[in-house]
Amino acid sequence: MKINVKTLKGSHFEIEVKPEDSVADVKTIIETTQGSDVYPAAQQMLIHQGKVLKDETTMLENNVAENNFLVIMLSKKPASSGPSTTPARL
Repeated sequence: MKINVKTLKGSHFEIEVKPEDSVADVKTIIETTQGSDVYPAAQQMLIHQGKVLKDETTMLENNVAENNFLVIMLSKKPASSGPSTTPARL
């Protein structure tokens, strides 16, 4: 089934998914089609009807149907492993 993915910047794109695809699978599809530099799967948050979708749930469980749309947001990149601000124990 085709679903539309809308970004917060106002653009959108279409992807092909199956009802039994998990949210994690869909994130990987988006990463593959749009580029891991733009939409890394680990940072994606997908929202349908105002609800953040959990990775382990399927499109069917989230009532995502043909021609529905998801909103994609990116979480902040994980903090780099720079110098620690906590004092070292001796």
